[in-house]
Amino acid sequence: MSILTRLVLLVLLASLPAIGILAHNSLTAIEAGERQAEAEARRLLTLIQDEQQRVVEGMRGVLVTVAEMAPRLAVDPQQCSTTLNRLRGRLPRVKGIALTDLDGSVRCASDAKLNGLMVAALPHIRMALYGQGFVVGDYAVRRMDGRPVLPFAAPYTDGTGRMAGVVSIALDAGWLREYLAEKPLPANAMLVLADRNGTVLGRFPGTDDQRVGKPLPEPLMALLRAPSDGVAEVAGLDGEPRILAYAPVDQKVRELFLAVGLDRAEALRTVTAAAERSAFLLALAAALSLAAAWIGARLFVLRPVARLKRVVERWSAGDRGARIGRPGDRSEIGALGLAFDAMAQELQVREQSRDAAHAAEHRMAAILAASTDAVVELDHEGRVTFANDKAARLFGDGGDLVGQVFAALLPPGVAEPFAARFRDALDRGEPEEFETRLGGDWYALRLFATGDRLAVYAQDVTRRKEDERAIRRAVERHRSLLETAADAILLVDAKGTVHTYNRGAERIFGHGPADAVGTDVRRLIPGGLVPEPLSPDRLADGVAREVEGRRRDGLAVPLELSLSAWSDGGDQFFTAILRDITERKRTESALRRAKDQAERANRAKSRFLAAASHDLRQPVQSLFFLTSALGEQTQGTPGHGTLKTMQQALEALKRLLDGLLDISKLDAGVVEPVTTTVAIQPLFERLAAEYAPEAARRGLTLRVVPTTLHARSDPMLLERVVRNLLDNALRYTGRGGVLLGVRRSRRRFHIAVCDSGAGIPPDRQEDIFEEFTQLGNPERDREKGLGLGLAIVRRLCALLGHSVALRSRPGSGSTFLVTVPAAEPPRPAVTTVPAVGRTEGGGCRLVLIIDDEVIILMGLRAMLEGWGYEVIAATAGDEAIRLLDEAGRRPDVILADYRLRHGKTGPEALRAIHAHCRASIPSIILTGDTAPERIVEAQRSGFAILHKPVSSHHLKQVVAEAGKR
Repeated sequence: MSILTRLVLLVLLASLPAIGILAHNSLTAIEAGERQAEAEARRLLTLIQDEQQRVVEGMRGVLVTVAEMAPRLAVDPQQCSTTLNRLRGRLPRVKGIALTDLDGSVRCASDAKLNGLMVAALPHIRMALYGQGFVVGDYAVRRMDGRPVLPFAAPYTDGTGRMAGVVSIALDAGWLREYLAEKPLPANAMLVLADRNGTVLGRFPGTDDQRVGKPLPEPLMALLRAPSDGVAEVAGLDGEPRILAYAPVDQKVRELFLAVGLDRAEALRTVTAAAERSAFLLALAAALSLAAAWIGARLFVLRPVARLKRVVERWSAGDRGARIGRPGDRSEIGALGLAFDAMAQELQVREQSRDAAHAAEHRMAAILAASTDAVVELDHEGRVTFANDKAARLFGDGGDLVGQVFAALLPPGVAEPFAARFRDALDRGEPEEFETRLGGDWYALRLFATGDRLAVYAQDVTRRKEDERAIRRAVERHRSLLETAADAILLVDAKGTVHTYNRGAERIFGHGPADAVGTDVRRLIPGGLVPEPLSPDRLADGVAREVEGRRRDGLAVPLELSLSAWSDGGDQFFTAILRDITERKRTESALRRAKDQAERANRAKSRFLAAASHDLRQPVQSLFFLTSALGEQTQGTPGHGTLKTMQQALEALKRLLDGLLDISKLDAGVVEPVTTTVAIQPLFERLAAEYAPEAARRGLTLRVVPTTLHARSDPMLLERVVRNLLDNALRYTGRGGVLLGVRRSRRRFHIAVCDSGAGIPPDRQEDIFEEFTQLGNPERDREKGLGLGLAIVRRLCALLGHSVALRSRPGSGSTFLVTVPAAEPPRPAVTTVPAVGRTEGGGCRLVLIIDDEVIILMGLRAMLEGWGYEVIAATAGDEAIRLLDEAGRRPDVILADYRLRHGKTGPEALRAIHAHCRASIPSIILTGDTAPERIVEAQRSGFAILHKPVSSHHLKQVVAEAGKR
């Protein structure tokens, strides 16, 4: 750093306190001005907020008045429009008033042209319809005259107190301009008004409406979403920096955003001007001081120093006679010149005496600088005459070695071989070399005779010795791994020639190394290592594959091949690892046979259950029909109670057969879920109403936790899952109660069924999901079910893509969790009253029944006739057609068994009857066959299906519904 620069810096440092004081005063004044501007902005914001509140409350009052009149006005739309138009005329700021019904259709409006217009999509109408009460809407433009308005809405009720529609008012968005015309803002102020979505409703003062209807800039949008009111410095709508007081939508007027901003430059103009004047004066004073310092330094410092510098540069360039001479003044710089002349004279003398010595030193230094080894020079007696730094560190711990006997500096095991080689090198004049350890490292000592002296070079070869050892160890380790590996390992070149062949390969192929090495690999693997001729681009990247090997005796052996390629810099090689998989192949074959046998056993079980179910359903169905018919005949007799007991036993048997049917349906894959949005609370309410009496009968409490969640699932299948879990909990809970509720998660939730029963041991918690598995029911009490409920739960959950989990400890009850995906609730729809249908009692009178079981025909006929129907019974389709021709009538409903005699089926008989009658007659197929393939065939027939045994109540309802079609 130059002297002039230092002097300038000293002047600037002296000015720093004055600069600091000026900066502090300016900042303090600016802060005071900003606080004053913020207070003014807050005051203006409060005044305009109060006016906003008054206007909004006024609109609320008008809406409340019109809502009270709405039930009477809606009766006569013409009179209603006249009344609303008259009311609008009394409110200059209001541009329109309208009444809508629950559908969002305008019943009447101050402008009759709007009557009947559908406005349900408008945000303020929609929010009022969905129960949000008084609503301030979004910025909008009227279709009639294109004027911007701010809508307000509120619901109104009919005479019974139910919501009947919405009253809405459109307020001219320029109301605030009228207020500011009476109470104008300061000259440097600007007001911004926006709705809750950030749409600009107005900017005051100013007539530029280009910003009206457009969104706020992002800085102002951030203030609109702020948690509370405040003051910030941001750019206004005009882009100028402003001190802005704002009230977000959560404040006094919750639906509107208001901001009042003062021009920052205008508000701080006085303070800024004063600060600029002070800064100018300070800068002027500093400039004058710097100018004075610069002139003085040039005259009294820089000129003498420049003279001294010129002499130094001459002396450095080689002019040893350059001197300053006697200075013209006696200052410190003059004394420095005299001292320099004396030093230059002394250095000149010393330099001449050292030049000769430096010439010899330079030659030796060049030699040593070029060597990376330890270098020692010895005389004919073996004494050190020269040693470089590395030699001093290696042989003498950094000390001076000159004059010492070199052999004495070596370790005892090295001194003797060195002495022998030292004498040989001097006598014969030939170099000698040997390697030895020095200080734990390996060195190569090289001896060179130079006349009557000997030069010794010690080179560190420790790294080379370690590399050689590592190579030897790697070779031995590779050989050991290769020979001890159980798998065959081959090294093959790009031509397919075997180079390495281990003992594992000898065990697999039977060839010895001498017989295999050097031969083509296709002798061992006829198909080669890769499908095509060996090449790196066709090589599998470490993926094992199966190949066929050929033993020495000609037998084929299955092998698993893993192949990798590598290169030694020029030639390409492949390492092949081959594993004998003969035993694995035998195991896989045995597993396939066992799997096929298990699948055949499972199919046989399904066929047996289906056949047994069908053969049981036929007589059970007959018993249902006969007991139903008999029940009406034994009313009031002593045998009626016995008949009721028989019906309960039949119901238990029906539950068993229905469970088998559910399993068969799931096995057949005919259950297809229909996924939709399911409300959980109505499902809980139905199950609670259904199972509350059963819980009370068992002395248990059934508690349902309310929920508002919705799920994505099949409503019928999900209800079946929860029903089975609830039924299972009630059956196996002795005391306490059962809880049904929901546990929330992130994007899904768990339907939980908790009980206070005996609990389930951990080792049996998987077993209970198997068919016909029951714990704690060795006597097979039918009151505790049949052991199919949880099996059906697991299969239905797998079908729906839901998961079911169990948490239980013995003595602490059980909790079943069904995990379902959460869904957004559907948008509420307007409820309409359904059209009145046809009354019961008309229509169906003649029922045709077809079944090859005479006992079922008798029971079904007796039951139908007991219900007041006429019945024609037949055992086959052609017999039914003949009986219809004899009666000269056409049936209203047909009931047919699926399997008839002589290989005929119910759907075939129904299609023949439809063709004969030339009409599509409501038809129902009754089947007791639960085989999966039979269920699929029955569903493909296109007719309604009922599975035997069907209860009389259910059949009566189905026949009555069919007769109405």
